[in-house]
Amino acid sequence: MIVCPRCDKENQDHYKFCLGCGAELPRDAAKAPEGFTAPTPPAGVPIAAPPAAQFGGAAAPAPVAAPPQFGGAAAVPSFGGAPVAAPAPAPAPAPAPAAAPAAAAGPLKCPSCNGDVPFNFKFCGTCGHNMSAVQAAATPAAAPAPAAAPAATPSAANARGSLVLIRPDGTEGETYPLGDGATVVGRDSAGPFASDAYLSPQHAEFTFEGNAVVVRDKNSLNGVFRKIAAEQPVALADGAVFRVGQEILRFEALAEAKTVADGTEVMGSPNPGFLGRIRLVVGRDGYGSSYCVPPTGMHLGRDRGDIIFPDDGYVSGLHCRIHGELGAVQLTDVGSSNGTFIRLEEPTPLPTGSLLLMGMQLFRVEY
Repeated sequence: MIVCPRCDKENQDHYKFCLGCGAELPRDAAKAPEGFTAPTPPAGVPIAAPPAAQFGGAAAPAPVAAPPQFGGAAAVPSFGGAPVAAPAPAPAPAPAPAAAPAAAAGPLKCPSCNGDVPFNFKFCGTCGHNMSAVQAAATPAAAPAPAAAPAATPSAANARGSLVLIRPDGTEGETYPLGDGATVVGRDSAGPFASDAYLSPQHAEFTFEGNAVVVRDKNSLNGVFRKIAAEQPVALADGAVFRVGQEILRFEALAEAKTVADGTEVMGSPNPGFLGRIRLVVGRDGYGSSYCVPPTGMHLGRDRGDIIFPDDGYVSGLHCRIHGELGAVQLTDVGSSNGTFIRLEEPTPLPTGSLLLMGMQLFRVEY
């Protein structure tokens, strides 16, 4: 526990700010990693970090990079440089401005010499008079574009379920009903979604199929993430994206080196049997540091593990691990405070009580 020097309130060790008075909490920066003899070497790609935002939408002067994010084992070798916190995903691009109205077909009369001047000429070819004012007067005003109709909000009386907003302090916020048919949520929706710039206009769709709610990503920019249960391994497919605290990471399998057509073998560093690699996502198509996952697996945390994120207050001291099990590469949350989230790529049934991270906000599914 961390005791606030201003109001003496006790806070959990991963908090950056006091829940009692909001003061910044002191941290023991000199704390040495526990249980691991090979901390991550100091290296990596320096990335400029924007201010972090927390669940619930409000930006906070928190550590480095994207929503809330969130002890020893036998030492395993470290691979790669020190982690670099990923910046928050870029908001969806603004719609293109409406095209300018078409130019008038006929010529304009020069007010100075009364000569004919083509509409798109800035000056009169006869006397050199500036035609800008005449062009502006002759250009028809553009009709305002009709406003897009907001997505219909299901009636609470006809709802079969709901999305409950979970605030940063763990309390419940606004409730958004889920209708019997398809319910699309996103920045075009009302309620807690309208002001979240990290949501796409139509971000996700919820439908009832039988007795279960199924969520589908509507090809959103920043995705839909589901919290995995602690100590229950989840298989990582090639290209799977997951979230630890404010860090967004991508798992990639390593392809075997192939001999070229003339029989020459590709030269490279020895491969001891890596399970794959994880890459820090720092933009839509950008990556920061990459780390090979050794045959013995690796741990991730804030101050213990093979890959550490010392500046991310939402990452627990020891947060999760990646390891080989049952013939696949698995991701396991080791009991972190804020959880580990994996991005959903396919329509996924959700048990009641499931936690979803969309944009910068955390929701609980209830039905």
